[in-house]
Amino acid sequence: MKSIDRAIGLIIRAVMGASSLLVLVITFLQVLCRFVFKSPLPWSTDVLRLAFTYLVFWGGAWCVKEKEHLNVDVVLTMLPPGVRRAFEIGINLILCCFFAFLVFFGIQFCIFGWTQTTSYLPLPMSVYYASIPSAGAIMLYYMIQIICGQLRGPKKEDQA
Repeated sequence: MKSIDRAIGLIIRAVMGASSLLVLVITFLQVLCRFVFKSPLPWSTDVLRLAFTYLVFWGGAWCVKEKEHLNVDVVLTMLPPGVRRAFEIGINLILCCFFAFLVFFGIQFCIFGWTQTTSYLPLPMSVYYASIPSAGAIMLYYMIQIICGQLRGPKKEDQA
């Protein structure tokens, strides 16, 4: 299991790193070409949109892995530990349903987008849309791990 987690983590970091680098370099080139050379790069918007989409969705998956996703815990901190744990598990089960929703409808979206192409590049829109079910599947994987950990109970070092 650890090797699978390591491989998925490596892939996520690679996608986020490549996406970040693409956004940085192509935005710089676009600004340079537009304002210095007075000739914009029309294809850059397609590449930027693709890189940013993957950065956002796969970054969200990384946040779920690191348990850094959005969490409003004002009410949870006021609850007794047993009730808080039950609420956290319930919230995470709802998140699992949402991630399954992303996977299922993301796949439908990909199928629908196969006939559409981008504005300047000959890429099907499904390449963009694939970020939704792929990140949703990774989020679901990590959330199931989190719930399993919650059901096993707190670790010894967490109780100290």
